[in-house]
Amino acid sequence: MKKINKYLLWSLIIIVLPLLACSADENQVASDEGIKISLSVPSSVNVSKGCECAFTISEGSINKTSDSFLLESANGVSYLCTLLDVTSNECVIKIPEECETGYYNIYVRRDSRKKQLGKIYLNVVDKLDFTPDKGTTIYGVVSSAEGKVKGVVVSDGVETTTTDENGIYQLKSKKTKRYVFISIPSNYEAPSKGILPQFYKLLNADAATQERADFTLNIVSGQDNYKVFMLGDMHLANRTSDSKQFKEFTTDLNSYRSLYPNEKMYAITLGDMTWDQFWYSNSFAIPEYLSTMNSQLKDLQIFHTMGNHDNDYKATSDAAASTPFVTILAPTYYSFNIGKVHYVILDDIDCSSYDGSESRNYIKRITSDQLEWLSDDLSYINKSTPLVVMMHAQVFYPLEAGGFKIDHDNAGSSQLFDILSGYQVHFVTGHTHLNYNVVPEESVVNGKNFYEHNTAAVCGSWWWSGYLTPGVHLSPMVHLEVTLFGIYQIIT
Repeated sequence: MKKINKYLLWSLIIIVLPLLACSADENQVASDEGIKISLSVPSSVNVSKGCECAFTISEGSINKTSDSFLLESANGVSYLCTLLDVTSNECVIKIPEECETGYYNIYVRRDSRKKQLGKIYLNVVDKLDFTPDKGTTIYGVVSSAEGKVKGVVVSDGVETTTTDENGIYQLKSKKTKRYVFISIPSNYEAPSKGILPQFYKLLNADAATQERADFTLNIVSGQDNYKVFMLGDMHLANRTSDSKQFKEFTTDLNSYRSLYPNEKMYAITLGDMTWDQFWYSNSFAIPEYLSTMNSQLKDLQIFHTMGNHDNDYKATSDAAASTPFVTILAPTYYSFNIGKVHYVILDDIDCSSYDGSESRNYIKRITSDQLEWLSDDLSYINKSTPLVVMMHAQVFYPLEAGGFKIDHDNAGSSQLFDILSGYQVHFVTGHTHLNYNVVPEESVVNGKNFYEHNTAAVCGSWWWSGYLTPGVHLSPMVHLEVTLFGIYQIIT
């Protein structure tokens, strides 16, 4: 009995002590009475590990011997900062080596009290002996294990530039898109976070604040002959047993991949990975989609295209509608290179007329900002380079009488065709849930040499076929194979 009581006592101690610690910490956070200190805290700052960071004191004074500073991360981990120097209007703290890039709450601690002074995004970067040009608002370094990478195309979606011989880029950006991305060069890959290649970074500071965003690349071989899987219209929505059916699809895809263990493979979605109607009612949106993909597809980089059902229908502008996609998956338009082919992702779903209801009044259109960016992007690409252009909605649509019509906004399509003039262009699209190819003879527009490959949906008939008739599914797996000679084959 004594032994049992002893175990019970230790169990109570183990349970109660953490609760007491949490309770004491909560009391500390709440108790800031009498601390008359305010700092001017910027929204974002670039720092190196173990380096110092200065803040302007806007109210009160700091005692170097009795006051201390804490940085608390988003997951609740606190870091004690050494107070290096204090003047009447400035304090300087040392950023702990353990701090990683992310958001932090800043606290001043005085005896048993502490007060939150603000929130900051710490961009922890390597030291760089470089001073950006006047007017530069975004800059950074692109490097690999072998050193700095010259000539990498970098863009904020508006301005475009390249890295210099030291791998450094600079942009005089207004930060209207709130991100910066690189166009991955041939024979390189960006590191992966799950299925997502890390080729873009969200911006955290305001337009007037200089911000640093570095990128890393890995040199790879095998890009002369590789496979790209085009994944159209998945419509995952937690309904009609779609999770089970999609698992069967990814199992087939993984089985196919296993047949070619030494061959490079990538994937590109063609939009409508999710189904906006069920984001809220079924609690299945872009985060749940990403979790599903990460759990079922390993070691496969997937580039993403925006679809009409990947926009938030509760938004009232195109930018707001695309925010979940941009913050989690990718920019709405960007480019990258694999081997001898230049890939371009465009967003041809314009949600500018969204009114926050389920009306979803979108237009199939390439917006002017994308067209301007595309023109800049292609200025770095030789006309002999094959282009593969992905967007969600079809460019051409078959007519009952034969032939094809342009199924886009006429003015935007005309500008798009002019920009692509002189290239051999293969459009790859989804949206229709059909399978058809448009060959040059049918799609020549003023002498331009365009193809289109419209691919059927991964979801078949919105997952109804496999739900109502188990074992029967309408859409085969489709992928685009690129050979050394730039020959394209649709294999189903």
